[in-house]
Amino acid sequence: MTPDYLDSSMRRTDLAWHDWPAIEAFLRDELICRAVVNDAPFPYVVPQSFTFTGDAFLIHCTRFGRFSRLIQQNPHIVIAVDRPVALLKAPKGQNTSLEYYSVIARCRATVSLDTPHVIAHQNEALAKFRPENDHTPIEQGAANQIMAIRCRIESLSAKKRILADGQYSPPGLPQAPYLRYPFERGACVSGLPAGAFDPQRFDRRT
Repeated sequence: MTPDYLDSSMRRTDLAWHDWPAIEAFLRDELICRAVVNDAPFPYVVPQSFTFTGDAFLIHCTRFGRFSRLIQQNPHIVIAVDRPVALLKAPKGQNTSLEYYSVIARCRATVSLDTPHVIAHQNEALAKFRPENDHTPIEQGAANQIMAIRCRIESLSAKKRILADGQYSPPGLPQAPYLRYPFERGACVSGLPAGAFDPQRFDRRT
């Protein structure tokens, strides 16, 4: 079911991405987001591994850095996730472009320094990367260094440009005769081999 927070309004209506199951699959598969928090005079941006839960993004950071200080001062945070797909070329210079998927989420962060909560948060986030659940428990000493951050989504916009879907040129302009040069597939959870999720792999080494 499409969540209420999905906002499809944008100037380029031909690029709006409405397919929620595809958006959700994209967010569960991607590995890295950019997390943007308020700072002066410029926003502060950091790359983060993340886990998408359906209504929030789970991220974490050290308790002692700039990012943790800023997010505690102001809980508003933007999460951006994107994937380039192909380079597009046409005879006209202005028609050199990209195919891509892109999601921007505007969120309000809730942070926790409570060690049991941090451990629970990390276990929830690890489910994306270790669904085989073969890891030893997170140590309290490690959790004491971590700030757990749950970024609850208030609004989310999704955008894509994929030629197979007929998205060629801005509305009202002739379709450009693009040549398409796909990029190699980027890092993603689904790109890992099956052995990465084998719960017996460590046992066989002993």
